[in-house]
Amino acid sequence: MNLAPTTSLRPDPIPAFPPPGKSAVPPLLVVVMPLVIAAIVLSVLFAWLFPAGAGQVAPAARFTAITEEAGLQRPPIIPSADSPTTLGSAVAVLDYNGDGAPDLLFVNGAPWPWEEAMAKRMSRGSLTLLLNDGHGHFSDTTARADLNVELQGMAVAIGDYDNDGRPDIFVTCVGTNHLFHNRGDGRFEDVTDTANVGGDENTWSTGATWIDYDNDGRLDLVVAHYARWPQDVGLSLAFTVAKVGRSYGTPTGFVSEFPSVYRNLGEGRFALVAGSAGLHDIDPQTELPVAKPLAIVPVDANGDGKLDLLFSYHTNETALFLNQGDGTFRQWSAGRDDRHEGTSAGFASASALPFAQAADTDARLAALQAAGGLARSEPVDAPLFLPAKFALAPGDFNLDGRFEIFSGQGLAEPDINKFEQGREYQAKPELLWKSAQGWIATPVAGMEGNTWAQPLTARGVAIADFDGDGDLDVVIAQHDGPPILLRNDQRLALPWLRVKLIATRSQPEAGGARVEVHTPRRVLAQTVAPAMGFMAQSESTLTFGLGDDARVRKIVIRWPSGQRQEIRPEAINRTLVIREP
Repeated sequence: MNLAPTTSLRPDPIPAFPPPGKSAVPPLLVVVMPLVIAAIVLSVLFAWLFPAGAGQVAPAARFTAITEEAGLQRPPIIPSADSPTTLGSAVAVLDYNGDGAPDLLFVNGAPWPWEEAMAKRMSRGSLTLLLNDGHGHFSDTTARADLNVELQGMAVAIGDYDNDGRPDIFVTCVGTNHLFHNRGDGRFEDVTDTANVGGDENTWSTGATWIDYDNDGRLDLVVAHYARWPQDVGLSLAFTVAKVGRSYGTPTGFVSEFPSVYRNLGEGRFALVAGSAGLHDIDPQTELPVAKPLAIVPVDANGDGKLDLLFSYHTNETALFLNQGDGTFRQWSAGRDDRHEGTSAGFASASALPFAQAADTDARLAALQAAGGLARSEPVDAPLFLPAKFALAPGDFNLDGRFEIFSGQGLAEPDINKFEQGREYQAKPELLWKSAQGWIATPVAGMEGNTWAQPLTARGVAIADFDGDGDLDVVIAQHDGPPILLRNDQRLALPWLRVKLIATRSQPEAGGARVEVHTPRRVLAQTVAPAMGFMAQSESTLTFGLGDDARVRKIVIRWPSGQRQEIRPEAINRTLVIREP
């Protein structure tokens, strides 16, 4: 057999490198290489500081009003248009039956005592509890839950004060406040007297919040009081003496009051803390408590893992009280704490904008800081402009990794158009987006036929993922009007993660825990705290929009106990329930 000659596989000799007399580095490489390295470093730094989407035009806000479709056909009882105040109504998100779906509680107010006969008022309740079927459809379970009660409600605070894994309800009122214990069988029991948290019957309370301020593993209660009237003077007469008429309620003839702090003693009992645990905000002109507080917002202002308290007022600047960790608070002040309190240095006052923010500032905290300046660009007196008083909800609505602010644009004065031409009592809600020029209203998608951006009288604004699709929907409680439920229909299809924490070495709701979601481009940080606002409480589960970066390297949790936990999620677009080890 004749075989064809084979090709040699032996390689040619390797020439010497570099050739004799030649340099090992091309002359241009010495010049080009530093430029290439600098370009790489700058591109990485630019991508870190300015993630994708930072320079984009504000995406259109897509919401759909689904109030009737979602089962809210029968509007809750609403305050009378002739009430002495227009501050109500309130709304809170809670999972009262533990099925993982966020339910709704409306505090509807009630006709004032001199407006209707008691028999007529007793025929209807002041609270409305709506059960979520897990797909965003609600059914009224108020009567079945034993919450068909009569009270002049204002705001609401949700918290598990007895650590039984079920959320309980505290309602602030004009008069005696009420605490409802979750029995676990779908019903609630009024335990106000046993718990000793009713307060005085001649006090008008507004904002309240549950936090474990003394770090003993039990939720304590802080209640703000809008005003107090003399015991020997009825409420109707007190308003007559104050001569405010049927307005938004500036009770100049009433007395201001420090907040009440109730320490949880366990076994369902509370003790009123002397001196309000240091929560003394004193008006320097009158030397009396600063009047007319509206909301109490827990925040970790200095990153120490302890929840501080941010008070907003009807006619005064916001005040921040720092948790000292020893069962007391101290009011933050500009100058004294500028160099010592980290992020809290940004809270001097709303007039001190722009705020200085640390690089690791909690996203919701940063949005709340920005919200303090929303009224500054408005031609309306700040006391009447409720968005600056937290009549809003911050969250990542389009899941791009940055917080937006949903504002109901609520005004307090029904006759505002008498003082300012072109300003109406009812206003269109807005989704505010952070641009290089500041916070701007995003364009409304599909305005024709889309009813979500219609004029209304917004009060409580709460957010939650009601339909389980990963993005944040909005519920609005109106004064003298029915509630509004808005489904989030953003079409960016961006990835997300939702995180719910359960602490085992401190209070189970893990208030003060810091959650960091690490991606190759950035670190997204949020602090676990009751998501309070003006007349509203949103869900406690944290929603992290990932933008166009779906690569989650790790989740780092700094628990209130001081323990650091690190996990690597197996997938995205899901809710993670993480228990402290």
